Amino acid sequence: MAAASVRRRGMGSPEPRERPATGHGQPLAPRTSCHSRTLGSHRRGISLLELLAAMAAASVVMGTAVSLVHTSYRFESRSRVVRADEHVALRLARQFRADIHEAHSATLSREGAPDAPLVVLAGPAGRITYRPLAQGLVRTVQPASGPPTREEFLVSRPIAWTTAAEGSLITLSGRSSDDGRRPQLAIDVAAAVPPGATTAPDDGGRP
Repeated sequence: MAAASVRRRGMGSPEPRERPATGHGQPLAPRTSCHSRTLGSHRRGISLLELLAAMAAASVVMGTAVSLVHTSYRFESRSRVVRADEHVALRLARQFRADIHEAHSATLSREGAPDAPLVVLAGPAGRITYRPLAQGLVRTVQPASGPPTREEFLVSRPIAWTTAAEGSLITLSGRSSDDGRRPQLAIDVAAAVPPGATTAPDDGGRP
């Protein structure tokens, strides 16, 4: 009977193991979620002052970005205008030199006659007149037969034109006013008439 009771005792569930002791001889306490509950209890919401400060900082950043974009757009627009004026000046220079090199005679406008043609040329193409506009020049060709043709050289701002002759060299100059916002537009084109061609100032008539 004693042996049977021993076997029945061995076949039962094992006895629970003892928890290891800490350094002071005390058993470890069971783990709980008190720590997470403690952290959660210390969390707080965003105050009104913090929200206002964040909104103010975001407004400053947005204002700076908009200012930079506007400045970049303004510089790009100004660069396009300058490139367009340079293209017009180059086109005018090529055409004026070609007309001067083929001219038989050249007549320049007098000082004090802003409405008179700047230059009147006579050549194989016919009678060529350069007349000032508010923002550029207009070139008119009147052939011996047929209707006249016009070609305009327009720039981005008003420009004042003058002409000068020194021997066979004819100079066409244009200057815009300096408004302080954009650099002054200056165009100078010089070309010499062929040998034997005549150059004279306007005698007061309107060619």
